Amino acid sequence: GFLVAAALFGGELCLCGGLWPGAASMVEFEYDMTRWKNAKIWSGGPVEDWEVLRADGSKPAVSVHPRDMMDYHGLSSMWPRELYSRAVCVGEEQVTEVIKLQEELKFHFYYTGLDPRDGTEDPKEYMCLVVYSKANWKDIQRGLAQLGLELDAEEAVDKDTEDLAIQMMLRASDAWITYCDPWMKREFADDAGLLQPGKVYRLNQDGLQEKLGL
Repeated sequence: GFLVAAALFGGELCLCGGLWPGAASMVEFEYDMTRWKNAKIWSGGPVEDWEVLRADGSKPAVSVHPRDMMDYHGLSSMWPRELYSRAVCVGEEQVTEVIKLQEELKFHFYYTGLDPRDGTEDPKEYMCLVVYSKANWKDIQRGLAQLGLELDAEEAVDKDTEDLAIQMMLRASDAWITYCDPWMKREFADDAGLLQPGKVYRLNQDGLQEKLGL
């Protein structure tokens, strides 16, 4: 059998029964729930989320409309979580061992190689970020300590970052992301204060190789 709930104008529901063999239930509903704002019991969240935009667009739209609420996976993949990160340097042989522990310990892993400066393109050391939820930190700490790794101080992950990998981690609902930044990095000191925060420099064009001794 089946049961159909169809919405009438004004938000009223019409329930219809039938005997179609093997038929599944179906629900259709009217999205304008503003008529229920003054109801005795309201369980649909903030009423503002259900209000319809005015013709002049004066009321701001919500990022996800309640009509999409049945798409749990889609919604969970849009909602940024509260995540934290800790930095750590990892040797070339340890990177794979850390990655193997991601699913068990429940953390995301972001890593990029340091320029070995020995004429090769094979990093001997990697700068890494372990990204996690606070609820999983103690297990992560114990697990990585078995590899001899001690992580730096905790920092909150910026939800507004433009880094695609971090945005993926913030929204991942059922996966632990491993991301490798393929551009190797090089450490240096800017004791003379030649570089300005936020400005992009080109190593050869701006003469930084000689000025910074790179």
